[in-house]
Amino acid sequence: MSKSARPRPPRWRRSPFLGVPEEVVVEILVRLPATCLVHLKRVCRSWRTLISSPEFARYQLERSIAHGMQTSHARIAYSGHFLGLRRIGFSPLHSVFDNPSSSAKVVCVEALRCYHIVGSCNGLLCVLDTVSRTRVRLWNPCTGFTSESLRTGAFVLTCGFGYDHVNHKYKFFAAVKRKRSRFRDIVTKIFTFGVNHRWKRIENSPLIFHPFYFVSVIGLKGEFVKGTLNWVVPRPKNVIVYLDLGSETYGELCLPQRDPDDNFSITPVIGVLRNCLSVGFDHKKTHWALWLLNENQCWTKLAMIPYHPIFRLARLRTLYISDDDVLLVIGRNDDKLYLIYLNDGRIVLRMIDSSSHNDVSWSQGIDSRTLSVYYPSLVGDGVMF
Repeated sequence: MSKSARPRPPRWRRSPFLGVPEEVVVEILVRLPATCLVHLKRVCRSWRTLISSPEFARYQLERSIAHGMQTSHARIAYSGHFLGLRRIGFSPLHSVFDNPSSSAKVVCVEALRCYHIVGSCNGLLCVLDTVSRTRVRLWNPCTGFTSESLRTGAFVLTCGFGYDHVNHKYKFFAAVKRKRSRFRDIVTKIFTFGVNHRWKRIENSPLIFHPFYFVSVIGLKGEFVKGTLNWVVPRPKNVIVYLDLGSETYGELCLPQRDPDDNFSITPVIGVLRNCLSVGFDHKKTHWALWLLNENQCWTKLAMIPYHPIFRLARLRTLYISDDDVLLVIGRNDDKLYLIYLNDGRIVLRMIDSSSHNDVSWSQGIDSRTLSVYYPSLVGDGVMF
């Protein structure tokens, strides 16, 4: 995101901080979390104008990114996998790591439709209608901002959402086809949010959308990291295919080298940890190997996790890793949350209490494609449109 000048606050007749320079007031407010700033808009008209301005929202977000997003501010957003469910649940991320013996709490919000969460970026959630799979919208749960519903024109097979830091635009990628058409009729296109928002058709990736092995990625969303959307394509080349949102072109990354004697293969699962692309796969039926792609585009091994009976031969999906190396994963076999303590090898099944909302109880299993970690921000219509 581009570096922004510090916003100059509007002059007010009655300042809550009499005698304090305006620039100091900005520096005090910008250090507060977005969830707190939303409430402070009620203090006075001048603060509401300041905090609601695109310049302040951008400055607050850039400062948060520059100083590191704090786990204490992060949230887990969850949408249920039942077609009749019109709720999205939220839980503080720290509550999942704190006191594992107790259940973390979920607060549910009513939604207009049944949604899957495609992804999150800068405090925005991108959600896809689960019934028709033809409608997409952006939502900021912190401010309440929602974009107009975006029609994809056809059934979404795979998609992704992210931020183009080159052109400073939010983009939604979709591979779509008519329900009764053939796989060779897949169309890929990108929607750019903004004043001149538009769909743009782009070239299909010959690896992702080949009719013979497209089934390997169908239904999966692209993992967004550092301006790219990423998919694992296990056949025929066993690579990661990425789409650069800035240039809107495809590229390939080799997966980590495996032991040549390891002839047992479970499809690798990619994720994002510490703002780096991660990949995990089986190792000789005894361990689960987890790798990170560093700044030099080289793979470094993060952990070798011994198999445990509760997720033996599972395709684990990584969700988050704490500063003290506690890994939050989703078991793709049972769709449950686990904490893996990399320092001592402990594994804890993480129970989530949804109180009266039993239909979104995480302890009963979740659809891993509807879960996302996000950091609240003030990003909204004034910033994007």
